[in-house]
Amino acid sequence: MRGHNASLTSKNVTLPADQSWVKLLDDNSSRMYLVIQNDHDNHAITIGFSNNTTAPTTGLNLKGSAQVGDKDATWEFSVAPINAVWAKVNDNHAHDIEVIYDD
Repeated sequence: MRGHNASLTSKNVTLPADQSWVKLLDDNSSRMYLVIQNDHDNHAITIGFSNNTTAPTTGLNLKGSAQVGDKDATWEFSVAPINAVWAKVNDNHAHDIEVIYDD
């Protein structure tokens, strides 16, 4: 069985030190691919799912790494969420993440 083709986009997002949720992607019912890579810093982040206007209250933890391409600091979704995707830092340390998607 062959998979679907997708035109991928990559963007760098800075998560602020104040631990506020940042919307990474709006909801999209046709989204098929999503990867979040936290390899710019050793600090963990939280990834959450909600709608376009309300930040989530909980989420999944993704460890950080200062090693570019570190698979342990990468979350590749086998089924891409179609709802809005949000993220925040888990400490008071702002840093960048990479978001790769097919919207």
